Amino acid sequence: MYEFRFYSVAHGRMASELALVYDMAIAGAPDVPGGPPVHTESLWERYGVPKPIGSWTALSGRRTPAFLYIMKWDSLTQRDERFPRFWTDPFWRARRAELTDGMPLVDSIENWLLDPSPAWATARVDEASQPVGGVHEMRIQHVLNGSQAHAADVLGEVDLPALQVLGARLLGVFEVVIGPERPMFVTMLAWPDLETQHRAWSEMDRDPKIAAQRQKEFARYGRGLIGTLDQYLLEPMPWNTPLANFGVSR
Repeated sequence: MYEFRFYSVAHGRMASELALVYDMAIAGAPDVPGGPPVHTESLWERYGVPKPIGSWTALSGRRTPAFLYIMKWDSLTQRDERFPRFWTDPFWRARRAELTDGMPLVDSIENWLLDPSPAWATARVDEASQPVGGVHEMRIQHVLNGSQAHAADVLGEVDLPALQVLGARLLGVFEVVIGPERPMFVTMLAWPDLETQHRAWSEMDRDPKIAAQRQKEFARYGRGLIGTLDQYLLEPMPWNTPLANFGVSR
């Protein structure tokens, strides 16, 4: 199970928000008077909360400024047991109070639970587990209700392979299981640069195979399997740049 957390950051507060997440999820846990000593593990790890598999700020998108990250849990039970323990930590409370300084860091938070989509397994290319830099793209895709399985097949067999030929690297594909406006897919791509990303989507619009697939969908459903989408261009955080395939083995 994956958890997607999207923070609409208050204007002028991004540096403090990033510092707070870095201090909790990445940096070594501090000494706590009367509690555990300093550790090289993060404060989250001290409470069994996993390090995010990727963190980003939004370069463009419908809701900016924004910061987001994705976590991988073994189960919902694990999540519900461990996060509440972390929220009682005195360093967390003190650091949060210091950084907020009487003003909110975020205006709102969205929290979704995700499952890996079959499209990911179909289109993934096994690579060495190295960080994937460049410009990342998140596509939140609204799927025709009742046709999620067919949409995942088409995404994995047609659209994603075409994008990979044009320079995309697939980080992951998820289906939202708890979140707004379901059914939705979340597709995460990496590009070497913005020029490649722009050129690829222009080529996709002219690709005969893609056009033929859309025609099949309209003939069967009267519309495309994937309708409107929210698109974000993202900058991966240097201290939490995702690995190829988010470091997840088959």
